[in-house]
Amino acid sequence: MNPLSSLLPRQFSRAPVPDNAGDGAVVLPLEWSRGRSCHRGAGQALMVTGREAVGVSAEPLNNLSELSEPSEPSNLCELFVLAVRRTVPAGDWQEVLGGDLPYNRVFTARAPFVLTGPAAGHRLLRTVADPSGRRVLGTSARRCLAVTPWGTTLHGERAVHPNAHQNLARDPHEANRFGWLVELDPYDPDATPRKRTMLGRFQRDRVAISLTADGRVTADMVGMVATAEPSGARFRFVSRDRVRRGATAAEHRHNLALLDHGTLYAARPADDGEADREGTDAWTPLCDDEQSFVPGRSVTEVLLDPRSAARAGDPLPLP
Repeated sequence: MNPLSSLLPRQFSRAPVPDNAGDGAVVLPLEWSRGRSCHRGAGQALMVTGREAVGVSAEPLNNLSELSEPSEPSNLCELFVLAVRRTVPAGDWQEVLGGDLPYNRVFTARAPFVLTGPAAGHRLLRTVADPSGRRVLGTSARRCLAVTPWGTTLHGERAVHPNAHQNLARDPHEANRFGWLVELDPYDPDATPRKRTMLGRFQRDRVAISLTADGRVTADMVGMVATAEPSGARFRFVSRDRVRRGATAAEHRHNLALLDHGTLYAARPADDGEADREGTDAWTPLCDDEQSFVPGRSVTEVLLDPRSAARAGDPLPLP
């Protein structure tokens, strides 16, 4: 079970993290206000962070000192969930040592990740090692870019180059399995992180999560700066379904599926009278989870390269 953001004290998202935690770290509470607690650990919290991967060790995470920067970084990354606490109310977060710490874990370069959404299982994501096209070993995500209203964290993957992943040399589809937005559930020690294909495959610089007036999820995403988009491409995902405001297991399962169904939009310069309420862009739908709105491209082809689809250029080259 996970809390909704309305139950999370806002200071947790801005709380200072330990100096050696790496960039893009976030701290979430194990207990929160409103007189109700779903998790053990009074005064404790969870820190979610990442780093460049070195080696493929599957050893459990013991303490924060293991998060020091590696000497030989690669394009693959490791994600960490670590129990932390404050010695005094206004102090810095410190790792919790000893005792039963079921939340502490590390997702190494050998850890399984699940592909979900409309592109999952497509032939362009299948490999010899994974004929299903739904199971990936490792991630290229390091930074935590956002926290969802249901208490999960979102991490943007980078492109993976052949010298960083041995399977790329043997199977060109392996590259298609990286570059997605990863959703991690810090509160469930048994949860497998999910790569959400409905949000498109591109390198993200920022992600902002909000709710519409009728309770649907909006994810505004800015891509890393590229030559074709000197200010960074902008995309928006709007979920088909609404968030359920509760902390039961059934409501959490419902919320965990929100990022798999909806519509992906691309920003373009607004014509007179066409701008959205922010007055900066108009939004062009690229696809939803069942239909592509880009002529000549399937839903999976749009999601694999939304930058190209947004430019409506030549057909997507496929291996």
